[in-house]
Amino acid sequence: MTAADAELQRAIEAHQSGDLSTAIHGYRCVIENDSLQAEAWHLLGVALHQQGEHTAAVQHIRRAIELCGTNEAYYCNYGTALLAAGQTADACRQLERSLELEPARAEFHFNYANCLKQSGQLDRAVASYRQALQLRPAYPQAQNNLGNALMEQGLLDEAAGCFRTALASQPTFADAHHNLGNTLLRQEQHDEAQSHFAVAAKLAPQRPEFLQSYFLSLSYEVDVNAQQRFDLHRLWGAQIDGLHPAATAFANTVIAERRLQIGYVSADFREHAVADFLEPILANHDPVRCQVTCYTNVATPDERTEQLRGYGGQWRSIAELTDAQAAELIRGDGIDILVDLGGHTAGNRLGIFARKPAPVQVTGTGYGWTTGLPSMDYRLTDAIADPPGESRRHTEELVRIPQGMLCFQPPTTDPDVTPLPGSNDGTITFGGFHRHVKLNERTMKLWARILVRVPGSRLMLKDRAFRHAHVMQRTQNLCDACGIPREQVLWETGSDSRRDHLAMYGKVDIALDTWPYNGSTTTCEALWMGVPVVTLAGDSYVGRMSASLLMQVGLLELIAQTEDEYVDCAVRLASDIATLQRLRGDLRDVMSSSPLCDGPGYTRALEASYREMWRRWCDARHSARRAS
Repeated sequence: MTAADAELQRAIEAHQSGDLSTAIHGYRCVIENDSLQAEAWHLLGVALHQQGEHTAAVQHIRRAIELCGTNEAYYCNYGTALLAAGQTADACRQLERSLELEPARAEFHFNYANCLKQSGQLDRAVASYRQALQLRPAYPQAQNNLGNALMEQGLLDEAAGCFRTALASQPTFADAHHNLGNTLLRQEQHDEAQSHFAVAAKLAPQRPEFLQSYFLSLSYEVDVNAQQRFDLHRLWGAQIDGLHPAATAFANTVIAERRLQIGYVSADFREHAVADFLEPILANHDPVRCQVTCYTNVATPDERTEQLRGYGGQWRSIAELTDAQAAELIRGDGIDILVDLGGHTAGNRLGIFARKPAPVQVTGTGYGWTTGLPSMDYRLTDAIADPPGESRRHTEELVRIPQGMLCFQPPTTDPDVTPLPGSNDGTITFGGFHRHVKLNERTMKLWARILVRVPGSRLMLKDRAFRHAHVMQRTQNLCDACGIPREQVLWETGSDSRRDHLAMYGKVDIALDTWPYNGSTTTCEALWMGVPVVTLAGDSYVGRMSASLLMQVGLLELIAQTEDEYVDCAVRLASDIATLQRLRGDLRDVMSSSPLCDGPGYTRALEASYREMWRRWCDARHSARRAS
């Protein structure tokens, strides 16, 4: 063995042991002594790819192919590096070349399938994954990725089968546990989904997204108390903080009263319930005091996106950017206060906030609990949703907006308020238009008590998910178990039209809120359509959202503090047709003139809070400079 061969072998051994830095150094040494050593160029590229330096990996593997264009493994790894570098079309061509040279390699079909899936060619990707599995039946990675492709196609049962097969051969495969959990969650099998999320989080504590999925799956569980939720969120925050240490140095001008650069990060700049609470803010920001930049994580903008964009400010799409790239963009824009509008909900970009690209970071509309991030400075709320003392369950400092935590933008295509349906024959219809996951035994038993005490009354349940037989059956079983007679339940799946959805409130006399997870958008919509909402105040933000909204509209009498009060309130209201008729006729006007719909007033209060946050940051910087 020559000295060059020995050097290459040592580098390969370091590479195989996971010591990438030593391997990379060794491969470079080989190339310096022999620039025609194709294998060294190839393996250096592979190591750089594994280290995340995809552009450099592409360059080095390309050089290996120039030196030896007949090695099928070179083309396969070249395609994989190109795919990671975002060059999908070229990646597919190189992976096809590897298959031309060696069609019987399962991993070549697997990598080609990954490329097809990323380019959106799901049918071809599925076929290629199946080919890989035909060549190598015991291939859990291919089973897992096939399951992901099938899940994207909506074939949930088959996808779940793939994940289970992968786990049968590799029980510690964390990704397969996580993906199976996601599939089961979409199938409304929450208990089993939670168990797989928990296993994934335990197997891979370095993957914070697994723990995130776990505690999100617990969102509507009654038996998880506020302290348990806080502990899980804080653990997640510690995990992601350890992966991405927050920045501490900023170039922002330290002048307390200058025009502020405000950045909003959201996946909901589109037709989404959260947009109803974003619009008043974007529409009413003072351009003299604030320059607004919206960082939109929306892959497919819609008409609502364009509507929101019309309020001015700067818009940046971050849908195609990594968290690191987006953080660098935000830092380059000189944002003073960066506001998260999603928390841990779908499409969130909390990984950006973990990197601390702005001096002051705030979380607000869109999520009911703490983010758990040490780098998140403040959380927006109010004194009803989070009474004094609640700070103990937040990693952020709570900032209470005097007018209330939310400001609602009424829909522009709303139908007219209809006459009270119960005024015709005295039959009272209660409504629950919440997502079925909020319907639990405790809530349904309360509703059963109300129906017993209001003779002849009915309960209308509405959720698009009732289109799925298993969801309908689960909810029917819950009604049966809680003593709600089947003949008193009206089932509605509704339509995808928001106007049609709002029109359904025309069939409801009184809306009943869920516990422990209240409504927010549903509460606002009901009130706007003239339907009073009876709520039971809980012990956390998500259990006090409706109380906050009702307080803003002046309907304190509809906020119950105990279960008995909740039942009595609904029964009392059902027996007072005159009051129901008055509310039916007045609620829209009352709501319009209330703080809940006062966009300018809310935004001024919000800007005042931002200004105080900024002053505090500036004061801290001045103090630090004096101390040094």
